[in-house]
Amino acid sequence: MDGTKQNIYVVVSLSILSVFIVVSNFCVCLLVYLKKTLRTNTNWLMVSLAVSDILTGGVLLPVYLIEPYSVVTGYLVCLILLWGVANLCAVTYDRYIAIIKPLEYSYRAPKILKRALILSWLLPAIYSLLPLFWNTNQALTIHKAYMVCLQFFGIVVPYIFITFAYVRMFRHVRHSLTMKKKMESLRVHKSERRRISSDAKVAKVFSIVASAFLLCWLPIIYITTADIINRYDLIPHALSIVSFFTIATSSLVNPLMYAFLKPDFKLAIRTCFRRSARTNTGSTIRSLPLASFTAVGTGGKYEKRSAIPLAKTEGNSSKENTGSMENSSQCSINCK
Repeated sequence: MDGTKQNIYVVVSLSILSVFIVVSNFCVCLLVYLKKTLRTNTNWLMVSLAVSDILTGGVLLPVYLIEPYSVVTGYLVCLILLWGVANLCAVTYDRYIAIIKPLEYSYRAPKILKRALILSWLLPAIYSLLPLFWNTNQALTIHKAYMVCLQFFGIVVPYIFITFAYVRMFRHVRHSLTMKKKMESLRVHKSERRRISSDAKVAKVFSIVASAFLLCWLPIIYITTADIINRYDLIPHALSIVSFFTIATSSLVNPLMYAFLKPDFKLAIRTCFRRSARTNTGSTIRSLPLASFTAVGTGGKYEKRSAIPLAKTEGNSSKENTGSMENSSQCSINCK
């Protein structure tokens, strides 16, 4: 009974995480689609990463809950996870060039975007489907070599690259911040100081995302290593479940970091909330009766607008009264 309850808790928790992952990453895609100011090269790579996270929450987790130990599930897990790693590496490389070599980035950005999008989706698809050539026979030596390469190029190399890139970026940003202080004392142009501050904030955001990636992938590294050396007894059943929670957490952290920490996304979200607040306020004001504007004293605009038709109606009523008096006098004359 305890095992049944535990399975129910796992299914419910992963289902809730799956919904949050899909909704939050869809919001990232929707913001970039609706706001032209967000359609930059870096943000298109973020959309690509958000799509891979949507696949994690909308495809990988439900498939794992329905059929966890099938061959198809193994291919989907490998494919979607490699897509996520490749897209995160693409975003990291884009930021690395933008911060380390800002002068080159202006003309290299379109090429980086095209190559990164193609490679981050094509290479994982090709590599994940390679076991079809030997019918996914795990007893073969080529499959063991395949798993070693998957561990090294799919997890270890991205680990090393992301760590190296962000250490280098932090050193560069720290040096830039010291230069910024000198610039402020020397009164250098504001645009250059603003660029350095923006680079520092963006580097902080992506470093948090990268740290979440490094921590969340530790269970996967351990499980894959034990699988390669045929030590399945070293893999606790709870760890295999925890690994899916950590992967889900990584896919959930990405959009939250963009929404709350990245400057352009924060500005876009604030603009959306302000516009919705204005429209709600306007619709509420328009639904109020005309007398409430003068009673509450909401401002001169409404009083002036309401005064014009009142003046017209008063003028019309006075004309009507004058006309009626003339008619009554005419009628009295005729009667006489």
